[in-house]
Amino acid sequence: MASILSISMVGGVTTIITGILPQLEHEYPTLPTTMIEWLVTAANLSALVTLLTNSWFTKRWGIKRTVITGLIVSMLAGTAPLFSHQFAGLMFSRLVLGLGIGLFSPHAISLIVHVYSGDRQARLLGYQVGLGALGNAIFLAMAGVIVLSGWRNVFLLYLLLGLVALLAAAGLPEGTETPPTQTEKRPKLPLRNWGFVGLAFVTYLLIWGVQLKLPSLFQERDLGGVSIANWTLSAMNIGGMAAGLTFGLLYRKYHRFTLVIGYAGAAITTFLLLLAHQAGPAIIAAVLFNFIYSYTGPYLVFRSQQGLAPQLVNAMSSWLTIATIISAFFAPLLWNTLGQLGPGTVTDNTLLWTAVFLSLIAVSITMLFIRPHTAPIRKKE
Repeated sequence: MASILSISMVGGVTTIITGILPQLEHEYPTLPTTMIEWLVTAANLSALVTLLTNSWFTKRWGIKRTVITGLIVSMLAGTAPLFSHQFAGLMFSRLVLGLGIGLFSPHAISLIVHVYSGDRQARLLGYQVGLGALGNAIFLAMAGVIVLSGWRNVFLLYLLLGLVALLAAAGLPEGTETPPTQTEKRPKLPLRNWGFVGLAFVTYLLIWGVQLKLPSLFQERDLGGVSIANWTLSAMNIGGMAAGLTFGLLYRKYHRFTLVIGYAGAAITTFLLLLAHQAGPAIIAAVLFNFIYSYTGPYLVFRSQQGLAPQLVNAMSSWLTIATIISAFFAPLLWNTLGQLGPGTVTDNTLLWTAVFLSLIAVSITMLFIRPHTAPIRKKE
């Protein structure tokens, strides 16, 4: 179990450099903000290549070898910026990082679904999100310390992927995805599941609106230096971990309305973050945002996997991962464009738009859930 869950702890390694975005803008002053923010999310585009071909790798290599290869590639590419000071070299290394992430990241979910079932599966999927948040928190907290010795040293953290590769080599089960025979046609994903994929895309697009702009919010409002921003991002992920660990309890009590709680709570805390002009309230609002919003992720994963044919489990996991990755790539372009529309700075406007969209989603889903469903009237023969 530890070897499976350890993959979740490094699934968000692209965000390690989020806290040093102001330093990157200072290092490359002639480049637009969108281009700088793409250094965080560019890996998400290249990850699509290995995500879309992941079944090909698992059929030929097996899941274990595919995961280990992805971790090693990510480690090497992640540390490459230590030796390259040109922006082009930095961007190239981030793209290669994405290729590695696409090899191992979907198996953080699919291995749990294959090995476990029922309430334990739901609980472990919650743990998966929680441990992913814990991993991000640890990386960002360490970045908050390392950055004091120079922002480029933050890339040293990618060496830790090598340790996860060793753990995977020791504990992951062998196995491949069984390909369909010539007489067995692979079933298609139900339309309902594509709806979960679309909602996952929007969900993670919105969370990037907060995470990408948090360092600039702290800088613009003089709420603390780059180290404080990193520690806040770390604390946010601790909040996400708490949500992941308590998801099973909340879902058993509120069922589908768990999703409404996630979106509505995130909308409220984003408004609070927008109104915060002191470090304390801003940090509290940011942590509460990530805590309450992190209930949406395991809900979408759990509900989308229910009732699926075994052959579709890996496919569903890959599509959910693809949705989150595409959203991360488009987030800088979307939020820096929408951020131009509004009464405040790009950062303030982005938070405002994020809060508005979250509110609209919460209201829409509530109306959908409370809408009466009547059975169709059958005509007498």
